[in-house]
Amino acid sequence: MFLDSVVFVTGAGSGIGRQLALGAARQGAVVWVTDIDGGAARAVAHQCRELGGRARDRVLDVTDAPEVEQAIADAVAADGRIDFCFNNAGIGFVGEFRDSSIEQWRRLMEVNLFGVIHVAHAAFRQMAAQGSGHLVNTASLAGLIPTPGLSAYGASKWAVVSLTHSLRLEGQGLGVKVSAICPGFIESNIYDRTLIAGLKRDAMRRMAPFPIVPVEGLILRVFEGIARNEALIVYPFYARALWWVWRLIPWAARPTGLAQVNKIRREYRIVQ
Repeated sequence: MFLDSVVFVTGAGSGIGRQLALGAARQGAVVWVTDIDGGAARAVAHQCRELGGRARDRVLDVTDAPEVEQAIADAVAADGRIDFCFNNAGIGFVGEFRDSSIEQWRRLMEVNLFGVIHVAHAAFRQMAAQGSGHLVNTASLAGLIPTPGLSAYGASKWAVVSLTHSLRLEGQGLGVKVSAICPGFIESNIYDRTLIAGLKRDAMRRMAPFPIVPVEGLILRVFEGIARNEALIVYPFYARALWWVWRLIPWAARPTGLAQVNKIRREYRIVQ
């Protein structure tokens, strides 16, 4: 699927983005490894080349729209097109709404929403101009179901899911495919790099109501979903099950949600 394709990945210095870049490189892609951490981007690009792919690294702050536009333009100038764009960069935010600050909300939305918009805008327009391409936005299970303690994070990811659905329809007549990755609790450094409001530092990892699963299974599922042109790629099994329950019988999810709220307040909240 990725042989000789041009793959642009944001947030590729670690976690899901890193594994997406490495997975594409294994299949012979030209991978643009971008991250706000230049050292991490260089390291991943080196690993991509060791796996047989061709890779370029670039420092990229997705909150800077002109910088994003230039990065996409440079990739096209160098390689002629962009076949896949993994719009993956993001940060976490855990805490009750009443404990959060407007400044925290603005920071989260700058990265998780406007950062996604900046990349999507540049990549989608390029793919429409060339008549082909697949834009893959990283959302979350929190963008599909209400998730107590993740109101801000979930709001950003619900917006990404909505954007994905709309762009998928707009892109159909232009040759542009659009999908969203909606993972549950995946092993990633997002648990260590997250905004926190009123909770203990390790709360985001500890409060996960389901097992945190290895990222490798997610990458296999993402590549399968892309090959099938799925709108939403939901993983793992429990994430799909919760999504179906919420859509079909939302009242059944209420007791679980309330129990999670009580657990957060009992075990993790430090602001009283």
